[in-house]
Amino acid sequence: MARPVNQLKFGAILSYVSMGMGIVASLVYTPIMLQMLGSQEFGVYNLVLPIVSYLNLLSFGLGSTYTRYYSRYRVNDDAEGIARLNGMFLTIYSALGVLVLILGAIIAGGIDVLLGSSKLTPEEISLARTLMYILSVNAAVSFPISVFESNVMVNEQYLFQKLVAIGKTVFNPLVMIPLLLAGFRSITMVSMTLFFTLLSGVLNILFCCKKLGMKFRFGRFDAVPIKEMLGYTFYIFIGILVDQINWSMDRIVLGFQVGSTAISVYTIGSQLHQYYLNMSNSISGLLTPRVHRLVAAGSSDKELTALFTRIGRLQFLLLMMILLGFVAVGLPFTICWGGSEAYSISYYIAIMLFVPTVFQAIQTLGIEIQRAKNMHKFRSMVYLGVTIANLALSIPLGYWFAGFANDVTATFGNEFIGSFAGLGCALGTAIASLFGNVPLMNWYYRKHIGLGIGSFWKSICTMLPGMIVPTFAAIAIAVWAPMRNSYFDVVLWGAIFVLIYVVSVWFFSMNRYEKDLLIAPLRRILKR
Repeated sequence: MARPVNQLKFGAILSYVSMGMGIVASLVYTPIMLQMLGSQEFGVYNLVLPIVSYLNLLSFGLGSTYTRYYSRYRVNDDAEGIARLNGMFLTIYSALGVLVLILGAIIAGGIDVLLGSSKLTPEEISLARTLMYILSVNAAVSFPISVFESNVMVNEQYLFQKLVAIGKTVFNPLVMIPLLLAGFRSITMVSMTLFFTLLSGVLNILFCCKKLGMKFRFGRFDAVPIKEMLGYTFYIFIGILVDQINWSMDRIVLGFQVGSTAISVYTIGSQLHQYYLNMSNSISGLLTPRVHRLVAAGSSDKELTALFTRIGRLQFLLLMMILLGFVAVGLPFTICWGGSEAYSISYYIAIMLFVPTVFQAIQTLGIEIQRAKNMHKFRSMVYLGVTIANLALSIPLGYWFAGFANDVTATFGNEFIGSFAGLGCALGTAIASLFGNVPLMNWYYRKHIGLGIGSFWKSICTMLPGMIVPTFAAIAIAVWAPMRNSYFDVVLWGAIFVLIYVVSVWFFSMNRYEKDLLIAPLRRILKR
């Protein structure tokens, strides 16, 4: 008899496989994209993306609501309730998809007004309009599809979920690179994005209906559950909204302050940060259904704190390795990736965004604990304040750094002077995010959520001795290692750093559970 697949274990492995393949694909894909499109068109493309992402906010955070109520019905073995929930969410998401399509068309039609006071040329604004139309269609069709994606996730079918993600990661650049080399440009890129959205949607629908037996009940929905869900969803929506604004406003600010080239330079740094954020969320994202089931089943705060701490330590080990490794070899890497010395600015932008993310990401599981307990209102209000502070800091800091760049014209050339504004925007984002995620949220976790924040940070601090040697090694490699701007040197010195890091944390940071996570697979391989 075949052994059942451990979905959580394979999901975690495939999460990192998918991210690794995505990074490798980007190493090849992004420089080609940047070279073929040019910094101006690449900047316009990355200016439109955050505008479209705001349309996706019309999901109102209903994905988390679906997970919470599905878990509740599942604990009670209420198949009829699950079917009604599926029908209600498919109806709501389909209606929201139509709304997104309408709003996207309105924004695209009036984008010359929206961007009229920016530094973009008329040709760039015309391109932005076309990209906006296509990406609005993509956003609209993704809404009903997301119901099926949520069903796959809440049933913990991570193997299928991650295989589909890997397929999109691999095939999108495999298709697009030849098209870019053949002369096709950003309009073709977003058209292919729409194609892969539709393809993955069909796969998810077939898997849910055929494999998972997903059932739907349409018709009259109960008013009381809908009212309760809307109350639960509202603050999730506020939290997602301000998160989205917080991490994407810098590109819009730069579009008005400087222009498309500065957006291009900033995008390289922020794209690296997005990879960093995705890596941090890979473990906690897999545990979302489990957290909601634990809370629904009445698990104690002590049990939740133990899970919160265990996952936070694993995320800290991973994120510190990446952060310090990037300090060591990130500068030649960004220059190679961007294709110009001017993209060294992206290195400093990325580091500024990485640092607050460490403190935010190691407590990501706390967000799902809040939502499972229906106590996420405070976080949404805190993040609203963070977003306002971010905007208040980023605008003046962007102007100040852009003015400072006049002193380094001879080094970087006139074309990239404005890119220094991105450093100011990134610094503003880092300061606001760090303040909101550490003192304010930790007070709330301890006082109201019931998590043992003191024991959490004490556990994290016990890992710091293992970080001392890697920190000095990272700085030494960055300053003194004889590195040319080549991927070979990046890989060589990066491997040397990783070896130093692993040895150091093994002896001075990791506990028995964490060591067993590495040793156990090796033991099984040796036994076979």
